[in-house]
Amino acid sequence: MQLKTIKFGLESLLGELSKFFIYFVIFAVFSVIQDYLTVSLFFCSLRLIAGGYHAKTYWGCFFITLIMFAGAILIGKQIPLSILVKIVVILISVMIMWIYAPVDHPNKPIISIKRRQGFKILSIIAVIVLGGVSFLLPTQLGTTAVMALLIEAITLPVGKYTNRGGRSL
Repeated sequence: MQLKTIKFGLESLLGELSKFFIYFVIFAVFSVIQDYLTVSLFFCSLRLIAGGYHAKTYWGCFFITLIMFAGAILIGKQIPLSILVKIVVILISVMIMWIYAPVDHPNKPIISIKRRQGFKILSIIAVIVLGGVSFLLPTQLGTTAVMALLIEAITLPVGKYTNRGGRSL
């Protein structure tokens, strides 16, 4: 059992690192590294706590994540959001966290109700803190960061209803 857990952890780590570097090259070609790093930081920080949709294959994950990251970057660069709109987006993200977080990985379910409750609370706090941090960034990067939070939040209901049905508190 421990060997299986270690194998899963190593495969996940290597898969994520390879995607990170490939995305880095792709976004470098388009001169949006700062935007990519912003999306990565905000999306992945929340993803670790809240979970979300998981594609069944590496390449499925690769392309879905690429589309989500590119979407957050495009919106951040093309549509400047007012402070009020950013607050509304953050509140929507908090509500989604309240309803759906955490959405666990099909291969690593969170069985303990106490742990699930802890992840839910951490997810909500993370959206609020990261949302607050987004206001400290330049306008365009702040919008990109807020969009990364919203996109991650949207992966929760999708994940709940496609990843083995998901679990609720």
